[in-house]
Amino acid sequence: MKQSFLALLMCAALLAAQAVSAQGTAGSFEFTLGPVYALSKHLDFKEGSTVDLDSNTGGRFGVAFYLTDEFALGADFGYSRANFDATVVGDTSSGQPPSTVSIENGRTEFSTFNFTATYHLLDDWFRPFGLLGLGYNWVHTNISLLPPQTGCWWDPWYGYICGTYQPSHNAGSLTYQVGAGVQFNFGDSFGVNLDYRETWIELQNANKTPGFGSIEALFIFRFGGSEY
Repeated sequence: MKQSFLALLMCAALLAAQAVSAQGTAGSFEFTLGPVYALSKHLDFKEGSTVDLDSNTGGRFGVAFYLTDEFALGADFGYSRANFDATVVGDTSSGQPPSTVSIENGRTEFSTFNFTATYHLLDDWFRPFGLLGLGYNWVHTNISLLPPQTGCWWDPWYGYICGTYQPSHNAGSLTYQVGAGVQFNFGDSFGVNLDYRETWIELQNANKTPGFGSIEALFIFRFGGSEY
């Protein structure tokens, strides 16, 4: 993964070196889309439960509007799925030694929506930037909450159906995000963002607010505003 990331960075620099210098982006809309590499993470929860998340590859897409040549406001949506191993500690209120359950090769899903503010330090084909984000995260743990249930419901794709389903633990939490990277512009309408982001998720019952690191390569499609 590191070799692929460095190769992409070198190719972007070589191509961007041939681009025309930027004249301004104020008033333009920017759409981004690309892969996200999420780093592994160890999580500690109250009463001794732990989770070890594997690194994984997800995706992100978003939109932004440049208020000035340097400053843009936007929003994005990210999704990833990660394997995990967990140790779940049972009830500790009875005064008896709690039982523990080990979960191996579990699968969890993260969906995150953020509002972002991005500031670029330069106005050229090579543009370092920093960003701040605030949003909301949904976690689907796929850990059983109740025994299998039978019922009927309206599915958005298949209509009214009946069957058996497995309730599982899900949670929604506020998120905070800080990131930094570089943007390579190959003309007035296309570029690439390479960045690192740290996202803190207020997971319920975690010992502290955990931060999740990710490396991202997002393709940029820009419309309107000043041309390069």
